[in-house]
Amino acid sequence: MPSIPVVSIVTPVWNGLPYLKECVESVLSQEFQEWEMIISDDGSNDGSRAYLDSLTDPRIKVYKQETNKGIFGNLNFIFSKVSAPISQFLFQDDYFISPTSLSTIVEYWKNSPPEVGFARFNHSGPSPCLTIALEKKITPEILSTKKAPVWFFVFGCVASNMSNVTLRTNMVEKLGGFREDLPYAGDFEFWTRASRQFCMGFQKEKITYVRDHSGQASAHLNRKGELVKQVEQVVNELYSNLALQHPKWKGILKLQGTLNYDSLLRDVAIRNWLLKGDKNYLNQLNRVNKTSAYTFGQPFLWLIYLSSLGGRLVRDVLAKFIVTKITDK
Repeated sequence: MPSIPVVSIVTPVWNGLPYLKECVESVLSQEFQEWEMIISDDGSNDGSRAYLDSLTDPRIKVYKQETNKGIFGNLNFIFSKVSAPISQFLFQDDYFISPTSLSTIVEYWKNSPPEVGFARFNHSGPSPCLTIALEKKITPEILSTKKAPVWFFVFGCVASNMSNVTLRTNMVEKLGGFREDLPYAGDFEFWTRASRQFCMGFQKEKITYVRDHSGQASAHLNRKGELVKQVEQVVNELYSNLALQHPKWKGILKLQGTLNYDSLLRDVAIRNWLLKGDKNYLNQLNRVNKTSAYTFGQPFLWLIYLSSLGGRLVRDVLAKFIVTKITDK
């Protein structure tokens, strides 16, 4: 019987030819050899399939979808094929930054306590955003299930890009997989759901290079505010639970929610309107504001937007206050 690999690399593909080869070659160059790479092509028409057909390493298993499953449907399919106890996301645009990246991941899991279910690497480096810089400074190496809801509400999706994340494979099955009805916010929803049952680890080591380019999903999936409505579902639940547990801080939480999930996005929406004549994003944001529990309504919403300079002022100070007051209880 073939041995079970120690770690699986999870790679969903859709029209990834410009960067896919570099992604795969970074896996093949790893010093640690006990891996499998599960690639599922979701209907590419750019030559990606021809490249995938050329791969001969038996540890690379390629699947081709006849109809497009969407990113989270594709990920659910991939996890049905994974055999290793540990998985590492590596999307088609990204690559392992060093031949020792997999060794670093495997060593991390050897020393991790059983309550840790998933972990983010690459949690380092400067940021021009004071709130992000604060999050990197104060986040512990292990974020408990008690603290996690506060972190996700105050700082957003702290897992960041999925190629930063490694996890215990069975966690996906235990949680019922990714929600395919949230094609824009499925990762944010999954991590918040996971954090209710499993602790989350944070490591500064850089293991992957996460590419930033105009063709990546995050650059085109939210042009008309499609993400906003789906994020509302996730944040409403976070806010409602926190407000129920800490009723005296409801107003402060709502102010942070307004800054995080309206003021910052409103600034983007207004720029789209003024510079491109596209009001779709702003219209979507206004519709969501009418139903979101975590933001103030009119006219306070515009007052907060203007007085905070589009969410740039006070947000980090308020974030530190909330984290200190709530998680220290």
